[in-house]
Amino acid sequence: MVRTVLWLVVGSLLLPFVSGSAFSADSIPLGDRLGLRTGSHSNVCGSPTSSSLGRSSHFFSQSTPCNESTGEYSLTRFNFTQKREPFNLQGARDIPSLARQGGSNIYEASNVIPLFHEALTAGIQMVYRDPWETDNSATPFTNRMGAQIVLKGTTGSMKYQAQYGYSGQETGNTSITTPNDRVGGKLAWEWNLPFVTPQIELSRFTSNVEGDLSRSQTVANQQKFSLLLAPPNWPSLSLGYARRQTDIFTRPEGPLSDAITTESVSANLSFLHGAGKGDWSSYYKTSQSEFVDNGSEEEIGTRMSGTLNLLEPVDLTPQWGFTRRVNSRGTMANDRFFAKLGSSFRVSPTSTLKPGVEFARDLNRYAALRTDTLAAKLGYAYLAMDDSLDVSILGQYILNQRSNTPVNPQIYDVSLLFKKDVRDYLHLNHRQQTLSLKIAHNQQINTSSFQTQYGQTSAMLLVSIIP
Repeated sequence: MVRTVLWLVVGSLLLPFVSGSAFSADSIPLGDRLGLRTGSHSNVCGSPTSSSLGRSSHFFSQSTPCNESTGEYSLTRFNFTQKREPFNLQGARDIPSLARQGGSNIYEASNVIPLFHEALTAGIQMVYRDPWETDNSATPFTNRMGAQIVLKGTTGSMKYQAQYGYSGQETGNTSITTPNDRVGGKLAWEWNLPFVTPQIELSRFTSNVEGDLSRSQTVANQQKFSLLLAPPNWPSLSLGYARRQTDIFTRPEGPLSDAITTESVSANLSFLHGAGKGDWSSYYKTSQSEFVDNGSEEEIGTRMSGTLNLLEPVDLTPQWGFTRRVNSRGTMANDRFFAKLGSSFRVSPTSTLKPGVEFARDLNRYAALRTDTLAAKLGYAYLAMDDSLDVSILGQYILNQRSNTPVNPQIYDVSLLFKKDVRDYLHLNHRQQTLSLKIAHNQQINTSSFQTQYGQTSAMLLVSIIP
């Protein structure tokens, strides 16, 4: 809480240097709600823009200076927005799981200060999450606030950014990049040279900053170095090296219980062709614990994926990969191989058929245990031309086979999702008025006896009305 108040004070001090006010398209009058309204008024002097290290971001909006003085500055120069976490009915199994993953209100206030035009700008953002359902473990002191400050700019072909932020235990999914209940920051730099782009990123984050004595605290320092080679009309190659030092304390300000150093090198080859695109990546990673004898681990892996457009209405998405993990004590030797083949058939402009098959083999060479998983999926999606009706059907079959047991369950899973825009029936002045219905059935069968062991059918109805 002390850190959040600190950012609030910093944001207030930065306000006199900013002219104008910027409100996003979904802004709401939060001045009365948050008690931030003042007696002065200001006019909109610019439109929001976004910039980041090679990526678009809505972290803060930029306003052009006003020609006339507005007198005493007002807190309405912050860009106030309200967002609602969307419900994901497709991924929910029951009503409690649906309530935990959506519906909360996110209130954000952001501002930007152009210090030296594009060479350096400063941005600040504060956020508060109002949960739709309060967790039983939450206390009156549970922090749902967060703040972040960013300095970034562009000089010629170079881009650079520095950020420092804090977020509470239940800040939620916001545009703040700092993970929940952590404080820290990072520095990023890149130089766009002809055919070559070097990149550097340094970061440090500390978890459990609220001082919860029942949880451990980690301090993670990470350094990343990468080099992107992208000659015209040739595949692009990315080479990377990363090092991460993690110190684990038994509790905040407690004794050090473990220190783990992880190093990795990686390579990624990307290619684009008229018939499709693909990626081939490989990596090698080692980790060493300073508090465990012979506590080093090694991992090597490779993965290839792509999209093939062999025929006009058909897309194929093959994917395969292999990983191996071993430790120096000889108590772990795990291999994993997987292969997937997905496809998409555009039956009509509004209908798509999506069959697919997956196979994975997990081999524990230390315990002589093998586990095979086979999955077959078939999906159908319909989306009306005016987006007023969305229907999706997904069916899948999963077979698990373990070498040490004759009981290998089969799982059948079928789900139907129906989503309809009902604004023509309700006639409300709200931007979203939808009716969603999901019906799901899950059945498990024992392959040894072919007797039904477990089955569940559920139906959920959701009416979503968002102002």
